Amino acid sequence: MDNSGKYKVRLKQFEGPLDLLLHLIRRDKINIYDIPISHITSEYLAYIEIMRELELEIAGEFFVMAATLIRIKAQMLLPRRSSEDEEEEDPRDELVKNLLEYRRFKEAAHQLAQREEERRKIFTRPSIRPLKLESYEEDPGITVFDLIDAFRSVIDNLREEPIYTIEREAIRIEEKMDLIMDAINTRGEILFSELFSGGFSKQDIIVTFLAILELVRLGEIQARQMNNSSDIWLYRKKVVGL
Repeated sequence: MDNSGKYKVRLKQFEGPLDLLLHLIRRDKINIYDIPISHITSEYLAYIEIMRELELEIAGEFFVMAATLIRIKAQMLLPRRSSEDEEEEDPRDELVKNLLEYRRFKEAAHQLAQREEERRKIFTRPSIRPLKLESYEEDPGITVFDLIDAFRSVIDNLREEPIYTIEREAIRIEEKMDLIMDAINTRGEILFSELFSGGFSKQDIIVTFLAILELVRLGEIQARQMNNSSDIWLYRKKVVGL
């Protein structure tokens, strides 16, 4: 919490701008070699706006990427020069190259982490192994951007509700975290959307989302996507005796 009383979550602790682009490409089933730059730019800027609305502390590289996307979009709108001798470079080429390299890096890092975990299970005696919480990264299907997607879906469903009246009484994120954990401990797991049901103020909705992000960051809860749905199950991380 900063001096102004606002609770800040650094998005860099979770994901970066290339992660966001890969999320959009995966979510919208886009061919990475033929990115519809107008669509991807629009969606990317929409994410920036909602992250600002959530008062997330956005790293500078997100804005650098936004400027890059806007520049590529402008270049794509310029008339192409026809030349038989030289093929004109596609303005998206460098972006595609960076995305492919980053995706390969992420996949390799994930495979190395899995192998290291397997080696620990094989070569370390159980009697001297400490308890270990499952890693959030072990489920690559759920990212902070999946949670933001679920949040956007919740907001869309609550458009008719009076959620934009900010309450005077401050809502502490620690209290909201305790309430979420109480609900999960009582029921075992809970739907993301259920945590936002029943006439909340805009401030309470934001704090609820930040509390979920903080619980994920601290390793208290895990998330899994429901089949063919934007909603997400939240549940307590299992403690594995190694």
